[in-house]
Amino acid sequence: MPRLRPHSLSFTLLLGSLVTLASFATDMGLPVLAATAASLGVAPGTAALTLGVFMAGFAFGPLLFGPLSDGHGRRPILLAGSAMFAAFGALAAFANSLDALLVWRFLMGTGAGACQVTVIAMIRDLFTGTEARVKQSYVNLAAGVAPVIAPTIGVAIATLGGWRAIYGALAAGGIVLVIVVAIWIGESAPRHMTHTIATAVRSYITVLRHRVTLGYILMIALNFGCLFAYVSGSSLVLIGQLSVSRRVYGLLFATTSFGLMIGALTSARLSRRGVSHARLIAWGLGAIVVTSASLVAITMLGWLRVWSLVTLAFIGFVGQGVVRPNATQGALEPMAAIAGVASAVMSGVQMLTGAASSALVAALIDARSALAMTGIMAACAGAATLVYAFVVRPAELADHSYRSASTGSTFAARRAGM
Repeated sequence: MPRLRPHSLSFTLLLGSLVTLASFATDMGLPVLAATAASLGVAPGTAALTLGVFMAGFAFGPLLFGPLSDGHGRRPILLAGSAMFAAFGALAAFANSLDALLVWRFLMGTGAGACQVTVIAMIRDLFTGTEARVKQSYVNLAAGVAPVIAPTIGVAIATLGGWRAIYGALAAGGIVLVIVVAIWIGESAPRHMTHTIATAVRSYITVLRHRVTLGYILMIALNFGCLFAYVSGSSLVLIGQLSVSRRVYGLLFATTSFGLMIGALTSARLSRRGVSHARLIAWGLGAIVVTSASLVAITMLGWLRVWSLVTLAFIGFVGQGVVRPNATQGALEPMAAIAGVASAVMSGVQMLTGAASSALVAALIDARSALAMTGIMAACAGAATLVYAFVVRPAELADHSYRSASTGSTFAARRAGM
């Protein structure tokens, strides 16, 4: 059976599906954390550790599998990652203790992280310049469907079969992806690296010493910290403080997450029309900073309401959707030979920052104020903007070769069999 062509819609949708694993694995379980805790005989706050350990595994997976994908190819890593997600999701469905559930969740996260890092590297293998940013945008657009629908799907599945059925559904989805990857995905990685520990270490050092790449990685991570502060704190604020129901919360969460899709589509369309990545990033960062700062202000003034929180979060999410694909390609453009390692560092730092942001929100939030959530959102957004303004952009302007590459024409797919 022929492989999918990289420029096809089917290929983009498949890559988008592979990067949704983390969103489905976290967002589907958000509305039923209390039910999970009751079933396992632990406090609701303790059950929230299932989110943290999944994110830890999601951060670890890229660091392990990114170098392996550079040396052994993308396709085997995609197969291994989706198989891990399926197998350990099935085990999580039968967990009889919190400790067992945490172990399986960590390993699920590792598999999801392997898929995430490999998809990012595959796009860099096959495309460059404007076309790569467009492809990143469309993959993000496909992936943006997950946080919109995941909480609602989670509630529906849990209504039918309890929280364990959610893990069963996740495992089934992983099995489907294993089959699809095995049939329709070919190899994209250039086979010129011999994988050794020394090679991996040198590759990591190369990434960490490149000012543009490292700057973009930090910017992406800080923006993710802003986003994840909202993701982790929104249920506590909207349900616990603003008294919305779980069902309404799912709809509101979907509404704000829809902003990511609009931002990604906007990025793709404007990139096609020749708008530079620098301008798109500046617009996106402006939206993120202004909305998060506004949330802090109205929180401190006591004016925070459901409509104001959701509206401002939606606009900020649009900015996130614009910034992310352009920043991702900016980080990977100079790293063609070691795209797996570069995307591993990017994913790992991003997940660690998201986990730290979530932990801070959980530790600082109280029952009367959303300042912990909105304050961390604003701090992360401001720091991301400073990194771009004083680290990334000056380095780009000083590097003529990077500027030429980042605005280059489309690369044809490298593998005719894809």
